[in-house]
Amino acid sequence: MLIGDISRRNARRYPNKPAIIYNDKELSWAALDERANRLGTYMLSRGMHKGDRVAVFAGNIGHWAEITYGLAKAGLVLVPINARVSASEASFMVGDSGARAAIVFDEQVEAYGAVVSDLDVVLGIETKEMAVNYEDALAAGRDVDPTPADLTPEDLHFLLYTSGTTGRPKGVMNVHRAMIMQAFDTNLATEASHDDVMLASTPFYTAGGMIRTVSWLFLGQTMIIHPRFDADMVIADIEKRGVSMTTFIPTMLQRLLKQAEDEPGHDFSSLRRISYGSAPSADWLARKAMELLGCELQQRYGITEAGGQVTILTPTDHRAMLLDKAHLVASCGQETAQAELRICNEDGHELPRGEVGEIVIQAESMAKGYWNRPEATAETFRPDGLRSGDIGKLDEEGYLYIVSRKTDMIISGGFNVYPAEIERVIGGHPMSIWSPSWASPMRSGARRRWR
Repeated sequence: MLIGDISRRNARRYPNKPAIIYNDKELSWAALDERANRLGTYMLSRGMHKGDRVAVFAGNIGHWAEITYGLAKAGLVLVPINARVSASEASFMVGDSGARAAIVFDEQVEAYGAVVSDLDVVLGIETKEMAVNYEDALAAGRDVDPTPADLTPEDLHFLLYTSGTTGRPKGVMNVHRAMIMQAFDTNLATEASHDDVMLASTPFYTAGGMIRTVSWLFLGQTMIIHPRFDADMVIADIEKRGVSMTTFIPTMLQRLLKQAEDEPGHDFSSLRRISYGSAPSADWLARKAMELLGCELQQRYGITEAGGQVTILTPTDHRAMLLDKAHLVASCGQETAQAELRICNEDGHELPRGEVGEIVIQAESMAKGYWNRPEATAETFRPDGLRSGDIGKLDEEGYLYIVSRKTDMIISGGFNVYPAEIERVIGGHPMSIWSPSWASPMRSGARRRWR
C-alpha cells in the first residue's frame, strides 16, 4: 500500500463525506482526491520526476492533506519546512534536500519567498507574489491518478529536518511503507473508527503533523483544521462538529480546562479521547480533564527517526494512575504493537529492568536514515536498533520513563545529574510557577519528545 492509496480508497468508499473542514469550508473525500490528482499531474507536467523533492512552507491550512497525497501519488518527496526557522535555516534545508519545487502559503511569502524564487516550480497559495497560483496549477492538472508504475512502498514519502541541536539539522528519510505501518499502529492504539471527527490545532510541519495527516485520515475520518490553538474555537467545534478526538501539548490542555471551568455548561459529550505529549504531565491535569471533559486521555513517546510514536500510556493507565499507581504519572507508557524497546549501555549491551541507559528502538515505522549523511546514519540506525539519543529506563512491567537527552547530562561532584530530575523537584514545589492557582500542585513527569 502507498500513501496516495489512502485518499483514492476513501474517495471510493465515502465520496460525499467531509474529509477536511477548514474555516467552516468542507472538502469531501471525492474532492480531496481530485485535488490531489490534479496537483500530482501538474507537478509531473512541469518536468518533475519520481523522487524529486518539494519544499512546503505553510502553517495550519486546509491544503495539507491534498498536498501530502498529491505529492505522494506523483512519487514526489514532501519536505515540510518549520514556519519558525530563519530564512538562512530554511535556505540550508532547501539546498541540502536538493528541492526542485516549492509550495508557499501567503503568510510565509515575506519570510521565505526569496529562498525559493530560483527553483524550477514555485506555487503560491492565496498569494499573487509567487510564480504560479496554486489554484491555477490545479485547474491545469488532470483528475487522473499520477502514480508512477515503478513507485514502491520503500520509496521516500517525506523528508523531515531535525531541530539541529547538535549542529546543522539532518533530513530524516521516511518511506511510504513505514508511514502506513505508523498509521495502522496509531489507529489501533487510539481505537479509531472512520466515524471519528479529529481536531488538529498543533503544527502540520512537524513529525507529529506529518504522521497525523496520514493516520487521522487513514480510515476515512473527518479532520477539522484550526490555524492555531484557541480554546474558544476548540470548544465551539467540539459542540458544533461533534469532535471525538484531538491532540494537545499539556499547556493547551490546561488552557482548555481553565476555559471549561470558567464557562460551565458546555457539551463535551462527543469527545472520547485526548492525546498529549511533548512535555511533562501531571496527575491533577489528568484528573481535571476526566472530570471536566468526561473523556479519556492517552500519552505517547516517539521520535522522528522512529517514524512517530513507539509507546502509549493508555486511558486504562491514566485511570490506574489516579487510583493506586501514582508512579505512572512519570511514565510515557508501554511499547506499542509495532515497536520494541531496549535500554542499553554505551557498549550496546542491554541493561536489566530499572537501570538507566540509552533507549534503543526497533519499529516497523522506523525511518530509512539521514539524507546524504551516511556516517550519521550508520551511527544512529544500527542493525540491532535505532539509537534514540534519549536516556531512560523500563520498569518491571515494561513502562518507559524518560530521564533526559544523552547530550543534556550534567556531571556534578562526580555524579550524573539529568535536567528532568531537577524539573521534577522544581515542579513538585507548591510555589512552582507551573502550578496554576486553579489546580493542585503539579507533580512533574519526565519530558516527552516528539522531534
